[in-house]
Amino acid sequence: MALTLQQQKFAREYLKDRNATNAAVRAGYSKKTAYAQGSRLLKTVEIQQLVQQAGEKTLKKLDVTVERVLQERARLAFYNPQNFFDAKGELKPIHQLDEDTAAALAGMDVVEMAGGAVIGGKDGIKHVPLHTKKLKFADKNASLMALEKHLGMYKDSGEGAGILNITINA
Repeated sequence: MALTLQQQKFAREYLKDRNATNAAVRAGYSKKTAYAQGSRLLKTVEIQQLVQQAGEKTLKKLDVTVERVLQERARLAFYNPQNFFDAKGELKPIHQLDEDTAAALAGMDVVEMAGGAVIGGKDGIKHVPLHTKKLKFADKNASLMALEKHLGMYKDSGEGAGILNITINA
């Protein structure tokens, strides 16, 4: 069955925000019946195919693959906070972080305090600005749990929910 122009327009509009009611209104369906129309139209096989094809095209264009998503999850799950610091325990500048470590950084605040501090020593008095640096790391637990589920190691519901199922072949 070929789609009407209005149905094709609905499919294009639906892809904009994935909201069937709004897509139906923008496609020219009545506001009164838009919710029902949108729901009905989404059950149309041809519209489902159009939406799926467009989604696959977008994923391909963005290079979004299962492998790439799992790779990013693994980065977040296995980052080492020590990699943010140099041998002296000083925070590395962000441009010196390796790609995997930088990917685990969810946020960073650097606040420079006005006035700073005066430090006296054998070389005389120095004025040193004070900094407060706060790092927010990616949620390792969420990433590990996602990987566990993908690998079939974690049971979501039923008896034994939340239990890790690990088999090691020796």
